[in-house]
Amino acid sequence: MKRRSWTCMLALALIVAATGRASAGAATWGTDNQHQLVPAYFYPNWWNTSNDWYRMCDAMNTTGGASTAVMNPDGGPGAATNPDYAQALAHCHAVGQRVVGYVHTSYASRPIADVGADIDAFYASYPGIDGILVDEMSTDPATRSYYASIYARVHAEPGVHQVVGNPGGTPSTAWQLTAPVADILVVFEGTGSQYLDWTPPAWLGGVAAGQISHLVYSTPSEVTMQQVCARSKTLNAGNMYVTGDDLPNPWDTLPAPTYWTSSVAACR
Repeated sequence: MKRRSWTCMLALALIVAATGRASAGAATWGTDNQHQLVPAYFYPNWWNTSNDWYRMCDAMNTTGGASTAVMNPDGGPGAATNPDYAQALAHCHAVGQRVVGYVHTSYASRPIADVGADIDAFYASYPGIDGILVDEMSTDPATRSYYASIYARVHAEPGVHQVVGNPGGTPSTAWQLTAPVADILVVFEGTGSQYLDWTPPAWLGGVAAGQISHLVYSTPSEVTMQQVCARSKTLNAGNMYVTGDDLPNPWDTLPAPTYWTSSVAACR
């Protein structure tokens, strides 16, 4: 990892202190090299010269490895290959990024055969895809075997098979990473104000930064976005995304160019 200059470290400390809240729950670990993990649930509009998929993948950090975009053509892979998403995948690969497909599990209540069919469809329709985001992942250790079978299914596919787990909340233990049923785990998903008040569980202190992801929405102010990014470094979030978009779907747009460029620079 890159070593921070004392000037950068001082600036980071001042930003964190300025929140008046970030010291509560701040951890003693941290990271100097973050990557983006973007739920890119917006269409790759090729007729638009400011294509958001190009803009996203062109800007994301590749120092020490790829960042990740999550492809979600139709609540999953869709009925057939969509050439616009195929082109998005090709472009992101060309600039050194990773793309994973979206599959939901309804907290282990969705039939495992349906989940497996979606996984197979992503790899068949989009050869070269880099893995799967497993959404609505249960945090109950009793569902370990359900998610272990999904993990094995992804890892049996050809090529790259990274599994990103998203429970939508903070798990109380590390079982999803130690089983393992996920290679990267989203351990926070919420608003900017919630994030600045969030106290992470102690078990995260033993997890490598590259296995951790935080997703932060409803953060329209660039000042608050900078505070969120500063805190995310102290909390060892190796994969990070912050946006001003809000519910009911905070992932259906990419931030405006100025905000996006600033957030990638701050969360890096």
